[in-house]
Parts: sequence; structure tokens; C-alpha cells
Amino acid sequence: MLTVFSVGFLSATVKMNLELGPVYTYFGSRTTVGNRHTSWTTHTGGLNVLFGAEFVQNFGVYGSVNLAFGKYYWSKTSSPDSYGGNRYTQNFTYAIDSQLGLFYVFHPSNNLDLRLGLGLGIGGSGHNTTALEYSQLNIGGGVDLTIFYMFTNLIGIYGGVSDTIYAPVYRATTEIVGSAKTKQSWTNVSGRVANSFSIKAGIRFNF
Repeated sequence: MLTVFSVGFLSATVKMNLELGPVYTYFGSRTTVGNRHTSWTTHTGGLNVLFGAEFVQNFGVYGSVNLAFGKYYWSKTSSPDSYGGNRYTQNFTYAIDSQLGLFYVFHPSNNLDLRLGLGLGIGGSGHNTTALEYSQLNIGGGVDLTIFYMFTNLIGIYGGVSDTIYAPVYRATTEIVGSAKTKQSWTNVSGRVANSFSIKAGIRFNF
């Protein structure tokens, strides 16, 4: 985000913007080993922030981050002969989803714009209890689709969705027994895929 913001100051022809508002994120992580599938999913809510810099001919760059937190997660397992799942109450669950990429802006009217962005995705996710901490680092790519309406040249509102497909490249579990912690970590991503889908809305500022 700081890179995008800095690039904008290098040229007077660049249109810069900041978007800030609430976000809902549905996060799911799935592992496939042979015919057996395991997954965990969570519904979270939090804050969306996006910096954008629009260059000539409606193209630009953006950096965004969704910081979302929840309380429950669902764990499911399935195979050709069985299916089962449970909902767990956690101290908290979290899904951090960020994108850095390029966008194109469509201008159907003077005050109404539609932005389509494609970017590299980097994020983290997990769920914690008093007895267990689970976390994973995710890298992938995603799409961002946002519509915004400007009341003036400086301020407006926006609403949109983003979807990022991830490959979890690192995961760790920490078991907590009293004051003792036992940590295990893995970097094998074979058969693993995660998805972060977000709905966002808020206030947009142009500079």
C-alpha cells in the first residue's frame, strides 16, 4: 500500500484514492488426500482499506487489505462412504486477505465508476482456543470488483466484492497445556487450497 501511495506522488497526472469501510469475509480452507477431504470455514467481519492510483487511459495500481475476525468455525470431513462436520466455539477466528495488482476503471457516467482489478494475494488465517492455536500463511491471486458513486470530486461511497484463491504455503498448530506450549509446523501444500470471499462498502476519498 505504501508503494502504491508513493507512486502516486511521483506524477501530477495520477488520480489517487482511499477507500475505507466495513467488510464481511467468508473464508474456507480445504485439504484433499486421496478420496478424503477435510475443510474448515469461518464467517468473519471487520475493516476494508484500499489505496489506488489511476494513471492514463483508466489503468492503475491498487493495494487492499481486509482485516476480519469471528468467533466460530466449522470443521468438515468427507469420503466416498462418510460425511461429518462440527461447529466449534473459539476464542476467535481470523482471515487477513490482501491484494496488490492492476485495475481498469469504466466510466459509464460522470459520477458513477466501475473498477475491475486483478492482483497477487497474500493473507493469513486461523482459529484459536485456550488449548489450541492454528494458523496458516496463504499466497495466491484474486479479483476485485467495485462500483463507486462520487458526490463531489473529493468524496463518495463504494460497494463491491473481492475473491482470492490461495495455496496455503505454511501452517502451524500450537497445543497449550497450562503454561507449556508445543508447536508443530508444515510447509507441504500438496492437496491444499483456500478461498477468501469478501463483500465490502464504505467511503471513498479522491486526492
